[in-house]
Amino acid sequence: MGIIMRYKKILFYFFITVLILLMILPATSCISNKKLYDASQKMKKINQEFSKTEGVIGLLDSLGVGDVPNYPGSTYDYELNMEMGEFKNQLIDIPTEFYNVLYTVYVIKASQEQVIDFYNNKMQELQWEKTVEQTSDKGSLNAWRKTGYDEVEVIYILLSGTINYSGRQEFVILKGFIINENNNNVKTTGDSLKEGNEIGPGSVYFENPGLIEGEGLLMTKPVSSGVEQWQKWLQDSSGDNSGNEVLLKDDPMFIKVAEFSRKSGAMDGGAAGIYQELDLDLQDYSSVNIWLTGKVIYEEGGNIANVNKSGFPEGAMQVRIKYLDKNDEIKEWHHGFFYSNITYYDKLNYSLVTKDKWFWYISPNLLELDSQPQTIKEIRIYGFGWQFTGQFAEINIIGNKG
Repeated sequence: MGIIMRYKKILFYFFITVLILLMILPATSCISNKKLYDASQKMKKINQEFSKTEGVIGLLDSLGVGDVPNYPGSTYDYELNMEMGEFKNQLIDIPTEFYNVLYTVYVIKASQEQVIDFYNNKMQELQWEKTVEQTSDKGSLNAWRKTGYDEVEVIYILLSGTINYSGRQEFVILKGFIINENNNNVKTTGDSLKEGNEIGPGSVYFENPGLIEGEGLLMTKPVSSGVEQWQKWLQDSSGDNSGNEVLLKDDPMFIKVAEFSRKSGAMDGGAAGIYQELDLDLQDYSSVNIWLTGKVIYEEGGNIANVNKSGFPEGAMQVRIKYLDKNDEIKEWHHGFFYSNITYYDKLNYSLVTKDKWFWYISPNLLELDSQPQTIKEIRIYGFGWQFTGQFAEINIIGNKG
């Protein structure tokens, strides 16, 4: 009965959340400030009530691994949870395999040593196996593993450290988990969308993975030498592009990098970026990948990470190609990057990264698209949104004839 009641609570809160979202979505794009405020207060109350039940942790009990208790006196923080992307870079570096997990933020009055001791003792009592233990001057990261019903493996992840955000200094813990079935990752908390299609989203690295095999097909000089061989794309719905810029910036790692930025007082979308018109024949290649080194510094918009599929995708760093398929029809492929704490994002066309931190991206093999590219006609790298700042240091199209 306990498991059934927990499931009913989880389903109840999920239903109420969806219902409120439907209530606040109007027939037009205009939403009053009062509706936004009222909806925000309702969502805050639901999140607070949900956290009291330990939320997703009840699911762990139903999987046969048992509940994991909260640290005594810890408090779920709605505001910090919503703005996690703004300060997560202040904590210890998160390994790639744990990065796309949906974490929940709690504020506590304790030391890092007390938190680690508490969870080490509790997890040992609950017969979880310790798999990761990392500590630095930015905090700690710990992970445990346990097998439940039907050989389902659960990995429980805990981060802790001190953050400064919006005039607050708090010691926080971030909790999340991964569910693996038969050693294949099938679910992370909050992940309810299918990930990828026939080729998937590609791979993001936070350390240089080294160049992939093949030849660079872009003939322009490196970004560090300037972007004069590219054409600028500055777009603003008002017709005033004065707040949209493409600049060359000094960088200690790459010497010079290109920066896209937009400043606007209005809640409307605009673009800043560069593009090249191309005529790349791909018939001799067995694989074609996009190679990109970028950084997201600031993002603000109404459709970051393409949560609304009917709108134009927004983000401070995006890459898009236009190509001809075998029927000589123009097609497009694109991929973007974001850092905000967004649950239901477009997992095929967006990747989660760390604010203010360089990342390396390697796309999937574009020749495996259903509408297989025959000739690339354009590559565009840009930001789009209300306000944003993004940088990139390297961009290329890598072709392999092997």
